[in-house]
Amino acid sequence: MRPGGKVGKYRLTKGPVNGGRGAVWFAVDTELGRPVVLKRALAEDNSRAAFDELLAEARALAKFSHPNVVTLYGAERSGRGRKTTFWLVMEHVTGGSLDGSARLPAKLAAHIGAQVANALDALHAKGIVHCDVKPHNVVISEDGVAKLADFGAAYRIDGSRTVTPSGPISLTPAYAAPEAFRGAPERASDVFSLGATVYALVTGETPPRGPGRAIRTEALAEEVGPLREVLTAMLQRDPGRRPGAAAALRALREIAGPVDQLPRVPLEEVTKPYPPPEESPEAHGPTGPDETGVARLPSLLRRRPLLAGGAAATVVAAAAVAMVLWPNDGDGGGRSAHAEESPTATPTARATGDDFGIGDPRTVDPCALLSTSPFERFGDNAQLDPRYGNYDRCDIVLSSDESEIVDVTVDLDTEDPPSAATARMSGRVGVITEPAESEECGRTLVLSGVRDIVIRVEAKLTDDAKAPLCEIADAAVEHAVTVLNRGEVPRRSPKLPADSLARQDACGLLDARALEVVPGIDARDLDVGFGRWTCGWHSTTNRMAVRLVFDQGFLSPPDNARFTELAGRDAVVMPEYEGDSTCTVDVFYHPHQGHDDGPTERLRLVVSGARAQGRPCETATDLARSAAAALPAV
Repeated sequence: MRPGGKVGKYRLTKGPVNGGRGAVWFAVDTELGRPVVLKRALAEDNSRAAFDELLAEARALAKFSHPNVVTLYGAERSGRGRKTTFWLVMEHVTGGSLDGSARLPAKLAAHIGAQVANALDALHAKGIVHCDVKPHNVVISEDGVAKLADFGAAYRIDGSRTVTPSGPISLTPAYAAPEAFRGAPERASDVFSLGATVYALVTGETPPRGPGRAIRTEALAEEVGPLREVLTAMLQRDPGRRPGAAAALRALREIAGPVDQLPRVPLEEVTKPYPPPEESPEAHGPTGPDETGVARLPSLLRRRPLLAGGAAATVVAAAAVAMVLWPNDGDGGGRSAHAEESPTATPTARATGDDFGIGDPRTVDPCALLSTSPFERFGDNAQLDPRYGNYDRCDIVLSSDESEIVDVTVDLDTEDPPSAATARMSGRVGVITEPAESEECGRTLVLSGVRDIVIRVEAKLTDDAKAPLCEIADAAVEHAVTVLNRGEVPRRSPKLPADSLARQDACGLLDARALEVVPGIDARDLDVGFGRWTCGWHSTTNRMAVRLVFDQGFLSPPDNARFTELAGRDAVVMPEYEGDSTCTVDVFYHPHQGHDDGPTERLRLVVSGARAQGRPCETATDLARSAAAALPAV
């Protein structure tokens, strides 16, 4: 196992992150271009039958897609004979896990708890009991979405049939329900553990225990404040007296209040990289830990574990190169009905009430927010162009006598929305008017309940002509607001082609080693654009900056452009294409496709702020070559 090697269709990029019995690697799906985490699964033997059993369970979990559950994509078998190894393929979540030392405001802890309850409600409906809910197994994405991880202890409860018991039960005593210690976990056990988890998120400690491992609810800390009543109910010794996951979800959501009024989860303060369960220091029980450090109790019920032999240990490493979950267009993958209906996951799932869901950025259709009809009254020909720029935007070009006059743009951007006080509300959409300029007029749309994302609407002159730019921008805004207030932002139809550059991750193409050519750049300190189709880095020791962006429109190279080949792909180097002290390098994604072929998918690498003697084009070319080499073959 080494970087560059392959496990099935997965090319290893970094690892092993953790050694021991369960090695973890970062990898890329060579067919889909999707970054993943590979976790070695521990089966009873290396037989085909053992792998078939693992694969059947992995397929069952892989079909379960939920915005608050870390996604398991499948399983792989590598090698032959005694060298055979089994691997689980999982989603990579970059924010890290809550490690039990967090001290969060009660409302924020309630919001996180509500998201986990949302996951448990869906799992319980499928007859799945997680069995090990705790802060360590709650991971947070960079945009604040809580996901339940690690199904190594999960059991399937099926009342319609009897299944041979196949192993011990794993638990973490500090968070386990009393009945779990007796080897009899049930749905209510997860609710108990969630209550203990929420308590720990607020206080930094686990709930106080009394005789028989019951929680002393009268001794709950004062910090829990408005959570006291619901936590008292969730932490009852008798499982029958606890609320179900759905009831806990409703109660926690009510305490959390409007999502857009909550503070962000301080990732740098309360999360840490998520190690394998066998390296977790807290998994010890009264019967003593086994060699993996996990307390094991005999199973007293006839249940079947979802993934046997510790195979489902889910690993999330925050310190690795930032990667994002990519949509799966296959059956059972990507966003499911659960994702459509999730009331607590923000902002990657549709929200209800006062919240507004963006959903999966890669499926949002910016062109659905534009229409040519509002511009008919301006007397010009209007034509919609979905390939005028990056994948996060759409344009309508107004022209007269075959001469382009105005470019109307809808652009999705990642940044903090301006203060709500400056916005004029139209339904659930806030409209912020920006000062008009001579050649452009812009508006910013803010969606209720959505952080870090705004929609920009601009009308720009493209010719020496006159046009009512702000009236044109307002016409575009009126149509976009009408569409948005109908519900979720519309989805792309058809979906992005499987071989499109839009399926790639701009932020994953340059690692720390490649960025070393620019002094003072920290590869981990990056500006991430919508859909991860744009990524930028800034030097801390000089004015240089690097921007990597995907483009798909026409290219008109300047006279000083130099055509070349980088990592086996056609490319063009354009000095000062974006101003003084800049150099732009475009790499054509598809082979044998040049700028004369019409709209082309391109990787654009821009170096700016370089001094003349800094030779920006040499730096830009080196970086573009590294980025091009990281792209999968087309």
